[in-house]
Amino acid sequence: MPIILTGFMGVGKTTVGCILANKLGVPFVDMDLYIETCRGQTIAEIFEQIGESGFRLLEFQILTELLEAEENAALVISTGGGIVETAECRQLLAQHEKVFYLQDTFETSWQRINRGGPGNNDRPLVNANSKSQMAAKYERRIPLYEEASNYLLDVRQTDAHETAEVIRKMCETE
Repeated sequence: MPIILTGFMGVGKTTVGCILANKLGVPFVDMDLYIETCRGQTIAEIFEQIGESGFRLLEFQILTELLEAEENAALVISTGGGIVETAECRQLLAQHEKVFYLQDTFETSWQRINRGGPGNNDRPLVNANSKSQMAAKYERRIPLYEEASNYLLDVRQTDAHETAEVIRKMCETE
């Protein structure tokens, strides 16, 4: 059964996922990169072409494909931060045993998201929304992540390696 990482953008899902997959010796899929590869377009280009609702449908299709493929039984997946926006994705995630919600403060995530400075961001929702609008998205999504996940990991006091190790140990005991 795949290990799935969810959480707000900038929380470290990709970094933790890559480290975890390496520790477990299994493949790692960053869903945003996977979607970009499949479509031959950046997330920003996809948003521009089909809008957020079209992207969310595509995200659901890709998640379904990844979770149904037998060869993906041993796999670590990091989802996009907005995957919980659609009820279908939340329901699909909730059906799996190893869904980890990585939670950090909005301020820490915001700092990570904006490391390149204003206007240097490849995240369409960040470019289209103010900091206060993104903070509202963060707050609104908290119960959605909780609904879709089996485990909540507060990553405020741990680095990516420690978080990956915690997840590895939790999966070992099941």
